[in-house]
Order: sequence, then C-alpha cells, then structure tokens
Amino acid sequence: MRPSPALVVLSLAASSLVASPVLSSLGAQSTPTERAAAAQVLTEIDALQARIAPAPLARRMAERADADRDRVLARVESYWTGGMQGLSDWIGRHPEVGFKEVLAVDTLTKVLRAAGFRVDTGVAGLHTAFVARWDSPAGTNGPTLGLIGEYDALRGTQGDFHGDQHNAQSPVAIAAALALKDYMTEKRVPGRIAIYGTPGEEVDPPAKTIMWRAGVFKGADILVRSHSTTRTTRARAGFGVCCLNINSVKYVFKGRPSHQMSSWNGRNALEAAVMFYTAVDRLRPSFRPEASIQGIIPEGGAAPNVVPDRARVEYYIRYPDEIYLAHIDSMMANAARGAALAMGVEVEIEHVGEYRDGISLGSLEELQFAYARKLGAPKLVDEAERPSGYEESGWVSREIPGVGVRVASSEHANHTYEMTADNFTAMGHTAFLMDAKVEAAVLFDFLTNASFRATVQTEQKTMAALFDRYVAGLREAYAPELKP
Repeated sequence: MRPSPALVVLSLAASSLVASPVLSSLGAQSTPTERAAAAQVLTEIDALQARIAPAPLARRMAERADADRDRVLARVESYWTGGMQGLSDWIGRHPEVGFKEVLAVDTLTKVLRAAGFRVDTGVAGLHTAFVARWDSPAGTNGPTLGLIGEYDALRGTQGDFHGDQHNAQSPVAIAAALALKDYMTEKRVPGRIAIYGTPGEEVDPPAKTIMWRAGVFKGADILVRSHSTTRTTRARAGFGVCCLNINSVKYVFKGRPSHQMSSWNGRNALEAAVMFYTAVDRLRPSFRPEASIQGIIPEGGAAPNVVPDRARVEYYIRYPDEIYLAHIDSMMANAARGAALAMGVEVEIEHVGEYRDGISLGSLEELQFAYARKLGAPKLVDEAERPSGYEESGWVSREIPGVGVRVASSEHANHTYEMTADNFTAMGHTAFLMDAKVEAAVLFDFLTNASFRATVQTEQKTMAALFDRYVAGLREAYAPELKP
C-alpha cells in the first residue's frame, strides 16, 4: 500500500550516522500540537538513540567476518534461484485481489508443507490467511523468528495486477526462512520460525489488525517483511505510519422506496447521503489543515424512477495523530446523523478499518540498511526517512519489534502497470533476492547475537513506553479544543 508521500507523522531525527551531537527532532513534527506535546518524549528518544548508536553498531555487524552467516546468505540465493523466483513470477502472472487469493495461498502452503512446516489456514477467521511454523530439532528454547508475506493484487481498470509487487513478498520470506531452517538444523540452534501469510493489504478491513487482535502474532520475538519501492531506504527511530493515521468508515443511509411520481411517499436515502457529503465539505474549515479526507458515494439507488431507499458513502479520514483523528471522526458522524434526521431516514455507521502509528527501531532499521548497502542495493538514500513502523502493521509493531526491508525494485511508481512489468525484469528479480538476503541476515543476527537481541528488546520496550506518554501528551494538549 504505497500512496504518494504524505505528511510527516513523527520524524525523530536521532541521527547516529555522524559523530556530531544528536540532532533535535522537534523541527520535523507535523503539527505545532505534536511538537509541543511530544517535546520531552522526543528528547528521550534522541538520548536513547545516542546510547544505542545504531548506525555504527549496524556497520560493525554487517561488515564483520562470519562464515555461518555468509553460508546462510548463499543458501538464500540457492532457494531463490532454485524455485522462489519462479514462484514469485507465477503469482505475479495470476493476480488475485484481497481476500480472494485462493490460488496463491494454496500454492504457498503446499510449498511450505513440503519443506517441513506445519501450516494452519483460515487463521483469525480469514479464509486466505495462514501461519506456517517450524520448530528446531534442537528444541524451542530460543527466539521465534517471524516473517510476514503478502500476496494480494491491486484492482485496476485493465484487470487485477501486481502493481505493488506483493507477488514477491512471500517467496522472499520463504527463501530466507528455508536458509535459516537449514542453519538451525545443522548447527543445532534452538528456536522457531513462523511465516505469517497476511491477505488483503490493499483493501479493508486491514488483515494484520484482525490477526493481531486474534492473537495470531503472539509468541513472535521479531517480525520482518519486505515491500516494493523505488528507492532503498531506512526509517528514523520513532512513531509513524506510511500514510497517516486512518479511519476507514462507511455510512449507510436507509430510507423508503416509492415511485418518483409520488416521491412524497418515500424517504430518499440518496438525498441524505448527498447532504452528508456536502456537510463534510462545509466542515473542512473547522478541521486543522493537516486533515486529509477523501470520500466516494458508491451506492445511490437502483433506478431513476424509484426513490432511492439505500445509499452508501465511504470515507478515508486521515490525520497525523490518532487523538485529533477521533475528533474529526466524531464530527463527521454527527453530520451523518444530522443529514439522516433531516431527510427522515436512518444511518448506520461502520468503522471498517483503522490504520495507526507504529514504532520504528533504530537498531533494526540501521541493520537492514547496512546489509542492503553491503549487498550493493541500488538507489540508496543516505538520509533516514520518517518513522513508519513496518507499514500498516502499526498495532503489531507497538508490541513486537520488527522492520520492513526496502530495496529498490522498480524504476516506476507503486500502484502502476509499469511496476508490474518490473516484477519480471532483472531489476525486480535482483531486488527481491536482496530483500530475502537482508531479511535472513537480520534474523540471523537476532538469533545468534544475544547482545544485539537484548538491545532490540530494550529499545522496543522503551519506545513502547514513550509512545504511551506521547499519546497521553496529545490527549492533554487537545483537551481545551475538543471539550464540548
């Protein structure tokens, strides 16, 4: 899910790439309210990053000699070229949209079962979600290494298509997992590997949130994933999400039908929907300017000679923080109820999905970037970008440390037919292999380096506590404005 660049949510500029003092992160906040509410929290995050010094640590780890790690990466390449690249291409040529990825899931789970994984399908009540698990023969008294795989396609006017390259994510994860499985078996390293098949990233409701609420990710000590991109990047340590905090909301107006020649006998749901849609435009000046609200009316009746007895409005309500987002949501709900009351109809309001800030960890972001650099990834961006958790899995990243690997895989923008074509080119294939190697390298270090594992766990725990304080600070800052 790759929109055009959105407003910065929380850009915590604790740069450890240089030896100079840690830069202040206050100037990178999206809104004055955030800057005021988060000031002390940001200072503490800066101090935390200064203590960890993640960039020098990552460089040392990536550049050190380690024959076992290098053999793991060589095996990643063998698995990729030996079958996973072909599987990626096959999924790419058989696109299936969210929650309908039956062929992809059937194929992926067969591959995983054949490789010795126990596979549970239909997890969290989602038909095309799965979890594949493997326990080391040396026992499970070790870390559980989690990998996230996606496989849903985009909807398009020319048919479904993999314009976000989700076709590659699960084969990438499988190549990394199989190489780690071989190492853990041969070296008698205890632990577990879990691959989480997550459907419907491009549609609502957000599958990862459903799976998180169902406890699917519990027990994972770390999560990694990859995603298509036009640049090789890393995020700053802090709080954020790729495309602002979002409430995806449906407003269904229900009236009474009648012949249009006696329209007074009906109750026009479409008129209520239009009144509501117009009211939202009238509300915009009352909202802070950072709000982004987009809506459509996908349902407005069946025939022009029948009073529409049902109409549906759908909105994506976005804001840089979740506290003020709730205020906008409440105001819009009141507008919907007002329009329904005016037209004598009913309205049902359904919150279909919520996308929230996640936590980016400097230790993992810098390590994945250091390995990408070592492997020769193209289009490296030296300046760390705003925090983004690991994509739309914000809820998950508040509990479980993780990182999204982002090696440039296309010359073209996300959600385009041109990016689809790059799935099958040397650029795409090479980037996907690098994604798999970076995932494997990060997980190898987390598995085998107890000191690094402790650093990651400490950073996660500290950042989660600071996030709670940040949200509490925002709630206090907004209180005078939002009180009745």
